[in-house]
Amino acid sequence: MKLHWIAFLTLSFLTMSCTQNKTEPAPQTKEPEVSPPPAETSHASADVVPGSYEDWCGEHQVPESACTRCDPSLIPAFQATNDWCVEHGLPESQCLKCNPDLKIVRPPKPQGT
Repeated sequence: MKLHWIAFLTLSFLTMSCTQNKTEPAPQTKEPEVSPPPAETSHASADVVPGSYEDWCGEHQVPESACTRCDPSLIPAFQATNDWCVEHGLPESQCLKCNPDLKIVRPPKPQGT
């Protein structure tokens, strides 16, 4: 009987010490996310000339006339020309995840405006 109590107390002590000595992992400090410079978040009006400075989706940083995220009806045209990234759901010509060196540049502002 005495042996049972010793075993019980030993197991109890070990269990308590195991649960009390748990250390919380040190909080990992996240590196600050580098965000692109603030961009216009507006959308082009429907009557702009495609390819012009005004034809720009400020939200997605692509020409508004080619923004499949704003206008999903454009998707079949990109798919028909094999310009479609199935993995990311946007045109391959706009997929920065597959093409990190890709530069999508807004046309320059017309002179005198």
